[in-house]
Amino acid sequence: MNEILVLQTGGTIDKDYPKAKGGYGFEIGNPASKRVLMKLKPARSILTKFETVCRKDSQDLTEEDRNRLLDTILNSPQKKIVVTHGTDSLVETAQFLARSLLETAPGLEKAIILIGAMTPERFKDSDADFNLGVAIGAVQVMKSGVWVAMNGLLLPWDRADRDDVGQFVPRRKSLSITI
Repeated sequence: MNEILVLQTGGTIDKDYPKAKGGYGFEIGNPASKRVLMKLKPARSILTKFETVCRKDSQDLTEEDRNRLLDTILNSPQKKIVVTHGTDSLVETAQFLARSLLETAPGLEKAIILIGAMTPERFKDSDADFNLGVAIGAVQVMKSGVWVAMNGLLLPWDRADRDDVGQFVPRRKSLSITI
């Protein structure tokens, strides 16, 4: 099966204007990834399935949310998975997934790429389209592992970091893991 599973967790990429009059805050709406792929029209051979794990700002994600994401990944038949996520804790979730998969399912052959956006997809100058495009292209050629695709970079989970202005950058050294 060559289908790509796109999992929504929320974050800026999915932020939408509130439905209430006079509201100033955002709400997490329907998956932005669906709108992006409808607009970009990828090759017909790229099959996608969309699921929502949660709709939260990434600062509000709990251990339970991350475990639900892990369970969804483990129980899905798809081997190619893109996770839309908020940027504030995207690296932490990538680390959680990689470590959890190494402990619970060593040798699992699934490619998992986490993406987000610095600006909501609904905004004119959003980076959502670019980040999702990078992830959809990359996940098709990746064998397995957990990756972060942001700012035009594809970084392994243990090399993804953010600089002092919030850009995603490569970490100089890999994180050491003891299992």
